[in-house]
Amino acid sequence: MGISTSQDGRRWTLAIFALVCVHVVVSVVVPRGIFLTAFGDLVQNLVLFAAAIAFLANVRTDSPKPRLFWALMGLGLTIWLVSQVMWTYVEVFLRHEAPNPFVGDVVLFLHVVPMMAAVAVQPHVQQDGRAIRAGSLDFALLLTWWLFLYLFVVIPWQYVHLSEPVYGTSFDLLYFSEELVMAGALLLVRRRSSGVWRSIYFQLFGATLLYCGASFLASEAIDMHVYYTGSLFDVPLVASMAWFVRIGFMGQQTQAGGPVEEAPAVGFGIWKARLAMIAVCITPLMLAWAQFAGNVPPRVRAYRLLLTVAVMLIMGLLVYVKQHLLDQELLSLLRLSRQNLDEMCRLKDELENKEQSLRWHSLELQRKNLELQEISFTDVLTGVWNRRYMEEILTAEAGQVMRNYERARGGDIRKMDHRDLVFIMVDVDFFKQVNDLHGHPAGDRLLQLVAQRLSTVVRKSDVLVRWGGEEFLIMSRSTDPTGTPAFCSRVLEVIASEPFDLGHGIMVNKTCSVGWAAYPWCRGAYEAICAEESIALADAALYRAKARGRNVGIGIVASEEASLRPKAVDLDALRQEGCPLTSTIETPCPVIKSAAAAPRL
Repeated sequence: MGISTSQDGRRWTLAIFALVCVHVVVSVVVPRGIFLTAFGDLVQNLVLFAAAIAFLANVRTDSPKPRLFWALMGLGLTIWLVSQVMWTYVEVFLRHEAPNPFVGDVVLFLHVVPMMAAVAVQPHVQQDGRAIRAGSLDFALLLTWWLFLYLFVVIPWQYVHLSEPVYGTSFDLLYFSEELVMAGALLLVRRRSSGVWRSIYFQLFGATLLYCGASFLASEAIDMHVYYTGSLFDVPLVASMAWFVRIGFMGQQTQAGGPVEEAPAVGFGIWKARLAMIAVCITPLMLAWAQFAGNVPPRVRAYRLLLTVAVMLIMGLLVYVKQHLLDQELLSLLRLSRQNLDEMCRLKDELENKEQSLRWHSLELQRKNLELQEISFTDVLTGVWNRRYMEEILTAEAGQVMRNYERARGGDIRKMDHRDLVFIMVDVDFFKQVNDLHGHPAGDRLLQLVAQRLSTVVRKSDVLVRWGGEEFLIMSRSTDPTGTPAFCSRVLEVIASEPFDLGHGIMVNKTCSVGWAAYPWCRGAYEAICAEESIALADAALYRAKARGRNVGIGIVASEEASLRPKAVDLDALRQEGCPLTSTIETPCPVIKSAAAAPRL
C-alpha cells in the first residue's frame, strides 16, 4: 500500500507539473483571443470536474463520518465547478468579457463553506450522535455567518449602490479571509490527526493556500482590468485545482477503515461551538458598523440595518434550537441517571431478598418456559398444534428423511418403505355457510368438533395441525404413500358419518375435501422439490378436490416420466392439470348419503 501510494503521488506530481508547463507555454505562445479563452476555461472546467468526481468517488466508504467528509468536500468542489461554468458561459458561448461585479461571485464565495463543514466533521475521530447534532447546528450558524458577511460587505456595492472599485476590494478581502480561515482550520485539525488523514489534511492545506494566493492575485488583476482567461494568472489556479484531484485519489487509502482515533470525552469539537458563538456575538456589532460607518450611501446603510436584524433573528433561532436540544439531552441524561440509580437500588434489594430462593425460581422458570413454548405451539380454539409448530419441526423432519435417502443412495430406492412423509390437507366444505346462518360461535364449535374427529383417525406419530381458517394439515411420519388413499377414505368417512351437534339444537351434516402429496414427492428424484413445496402441492391437490365437487380426496403423485426426467420436476409445472410428470389418485367418500337427521349445510 505504501509503495503504491508513493508511486501514485509521484505520477500525480508529474502530471500537475506537466499540466502547468503546458498552460505556461500556451499562455505565452497563443495570443489573447477566443481560442486562448476557450482553452483556459475548458482546462479549468475539466480539472474541477475531475476533482469533484475524485472526491465523490470516496463516498462509497462504509464509515459514516468519512463518507460525510468526502460528500461535503465534493459538494464544495461541485459548487466551485458551477461558478466556473457560469464564467465559461459568458466568455465562450456569449463571447463577452465577464462583468465585474459578476453574478457568479456569490456561488464562488459559498463553495468554501461545505469544505469548512467537511473539515469540522473530523473523520479521523469517533463522535457520538449528540455531538454530531450539535456540530450540525454550529455549521448552520457558521454558514449563516459567512453568507451574512457576503451580503453585508459585498452585495451592497453590486445591487444596492453599484460601485465597481469598492465591490472588487470588498470581495477580494472577504474571499481571501475565507480561504485563510479554511487553511487555518486544516492546520488545526492536522495537529490532532495521524496516519493517512494527517497527510490528506496537509495536502488540502497546501492546495488551499496555493489557491488562496492565486485567486487573490487573479482578483486584483480583474479589478485592474489586466486579467484575461488563459493568461499566466491562471497557471497557479490550474495547479491548485489539479492538486485537489490528487488529494481525491489519496482518499482511496481511507476506504479500508473508518475513524481510528478516539475523540476526547470532554471538550470534543469545542472550538467549532466557540467559533459559532463568536459569530453570534459579533453580529450585533455589525449594527454599529451599519449605523455609524462613514461615507456610506443612505440606501446601503438602510439595507445593512435590515439585513443585520434579519440575520440576528435567524441566528437567534438557531441558538435557541441548539440550546433546546442541549437541554433535552441534559434532561434525558438526568432521567436516565435517576432510572439507573433506582434500578440499581431495586436490584440490590431483590438480590438480598431472593438469594436463597434463586434455585427454586430457576426451576420454576424452566417449567414456565416449557409451558409457554407448548402454548405458543398450540391452537387456542381447537387444542391441536398450530402452523408455527409445523414450521418449527418441518426442517428437522425433512432433514431426517433426506438423510435416510442419502444413506440408501446406490440401492433400490423404490423398495424403501415407511421412510416418507405424507402431507394431507383437509378442508371443511361450505364452512362459511355455518358462520352466515348460525354465527361465528357455532363455526368455532364446528372447528373444535372437526379437530376431535380428525384426532381419532391419526396415529400417535402423526402431527395434526390447524393450518388456517377451516383447513387442517396432517403430517404422517414414516409412511408408505401407497396407503394414503385408504387413510383419506377414513378421514372422509369420519367427517361425513354423522351430524355435528353445535348446541342450542343446531345439528349440521358436513363433509370435507382432502388433498395430499408425499415427501419426497418422487423417489427417483428425491431432491427435486423440498418439503415446503410438497405442502404447496398438497394444497393444489385440495383445490382440485374442491373443483371436482368436494367430499373427495385427491393425491398428486409422480408418474414414471418424473423419474426419467428429474430435472423437469418443478412446482409450477406439477400444479398444472395434465402435467405428464404427475398422476392423480382420487378417493371418494365411502359414506352412503341419506336424507336422515339434519339438513346439510
